[in-house]
Amino acid sequence: MTTLVLDDDLINKVVQLGNYQTPQEAVAAILSEYVQTNQAKNALFDKAYLDADMADGEIDSLFERDKDVGEI
Repeated sequence: MTTLVLDDDLINKVVQLGNYQTPQEAVAAILSEYVQTNQAKNALFDKAYLDADMADGEIDSLFERDKDVGEI
């Protein structure tokens, strides 16, 4: 278990806005969501499979930035 020092006003707002029962529940839920969100982002790069027969130029083209199509 870890002890954290949090601003009382901030944690009370989080508990109220998130309809949590306790500050502990709020922190646990928020941290769990953060981990899931960031693992999902990183998982995209964990599943990049390249065909060993691809030419170097083909592999390089996979990582090239698309040309800008215009300005807003």
